[in-house]
Amino acid sequence: MHSLKAKLTLLNIIPIAIAITVTTVISAVYISRIGHKDAEQALSLSCEIGKNNLNYYFKSVEQSVNTVSSLIDADLDNLSDITSKEEWAAHIHNADIMFSEAAINTNGAYTYYYRIDPEISDITEEKGFWYTNLDGKGFIPHPVTEITPDGCLWFWRPKNEDKAIWLLPYDTDSLDGETVLSYNAPVKRNGSFVGVVGIEVSYKTLGEPLKDIKVQNTGVAFVVENNNGSIIYHPKYDILGMKPEERPNMPEGFNKAIHGTDHHIEYVFEGVEKHAYWLDLGNGMTVVVSVPESEVTSIWLKIVIRIIIVSVALLVLVAVFTILYTRRLIKPLNELTKAAELINEGNYDVKISCRTNDEVGMLTTTFNKLISNLGGYIEDLNSLAYKDALTGVRNRSAFDIALDAIESRIQDSDDKVEFAIALFDCDDLKHINDKYGHDKGSIYLKKASELIVRTFKNSNVYRLGGDEFTVILEDEDYKNREKLRKEFLKESDEISRKAKNEWERVSVSIGVATYNPKTNKNAREVSVLADHLMYENKRERKAKK
Repeated sequence: MHSLKAKLTLLNIIPIAIAITVTTVISAVYISRIGHKDAEQALSLSCEIGKNNLNYYFKSVEQSVNTVSSLIDADLDNLSDITSKEEWAAHIHNADIMFSEAAINTNGAYTYYYRIDPEISDITEEKGFWYTNLDGKGFIPHPVTEITPDGCLWFWRPKNEDKAIWLLPYDTDSLDGETVLSYNAPVKRNGSFVGVVGIEVSYKTLGEPLKDIKVQNTGVAFVVENNNGSIIYHPKYDILGMKPEERPNMPEGFNKAIHGTDHHIEYVFEGVEKHAYWLDLGNGMTVVVSVPESEVTSIWLKIVIRIIIVSVALLVLVAVFTILYTRRLIKPLNELTKAAELINEGNYDVKISCRTNDEVGMLTTTFNKLISNLGGYIEDLNSLAYKDALTGVRNRSAFDIALDAIESRIQDSDDKVEFAIALFDCDDLKHINDKYGHDKGSIYLKKASELIVRTFKNSNVYRLGGDEFTVILEDEDYKNREKLRKEFLKESDEISRKAKNEWERVSVSIGVATYNPKTNKNAREVSVLADHLMYENKRERKAKK
């Protein structure tokens, strides 16, 4: 080809072809990186949600047992004669009353018990007590387990290790082989071991905090034992219904990885490549969120293929119409390159104007859709991460971020921080769920949330999980905190008075704690104080009923 037309055609085709190719490759590389990064972020956020949900549940059990343990310790210290049967009978009666209230208020409590050391019970003839709630209708007495030297880890481990401990899932013969988890704490008299108090929860409760966690199409959250990585709970396997040799085992590489520092893992399970993110729980277990590699790559791979197809089609058309459209093609291609660079820098607000109906216009339209999809995907992830799906208020993760921000201000000596924290707990949620169903419980939670939002309209409302909400009061709401608290209680009483059904009431306990720089070291101390004040309010409300 020696003609000027051919040379001009080649002169225009070659740089355009190179520009399109480079743009496509850059876009493909950036999109793949963004896709993997977003997938990892989605896994980590989902895993954090699962960890928070499980730890919140485990903490509630621990709090009940530790509270009862402290109360029993104090009551034991008041015994004047450890051999007195009359004093022991009174002590057991007191412990029974204390533990009964704590167990009833502990969601998912299966059994609770107070077992006296056989060395003491042989003298006092008091073994303790054991109550079970196997059918969910209420706790009933059960014969106390005899302590054997080669079993009863729930008794021997707290005694020998001299601390409260969680036991991983085990079958209890006394309950027809029912699989449970338990948290057990030693009780003492003047520093000497006396016995063990504990609460057992059903193995099935492991699945409740994780059942709503979904990643991509088939990604799931499950629990493993963090010493050897054996699967404790998995929504796709009936672990309890399998024989030990039939249960799936995690690969060796996975087991090694959960003892390292990298929480993002890639492994092969049952012939499928997986991406996973793991976090340790506070009771010897690890929560894992896993998704197939194919689903991680499917979204960005489809986009890349579409870009490649559009690019190839555009190159063919450019070869025919290059002279006519050279000038019009140069500017859009430059815009595409700049847009790809902006995306690489994290700017997803890029918008390329589409002024033509030709192939370049098609490419810019596709690229705009790509940017829009990526931005929407990231926005959806953020919404899932920081918004409570049921009530529409912010979630615990958002609360932790807000609390950290206040903490930074407290550490800044130039910032005169003024704030208070209000903590709310919806009374009788378990009763409504059990009696009327979880849909009525959801209505109950939404009404409570709406009243909190309406009353504290100048502040962000957060749902910590379950039936607990909190508000960080600043500025106007901080100045009017006592007025708002009274208005809230007044309106909740008015709503409850007019309600025709239990689930239409708003019966909420509230505690408001104000930050005092002289007595509070940090923001979380204020949150803990608000929690204590809320429980005092709850006890006062119960006493008036």
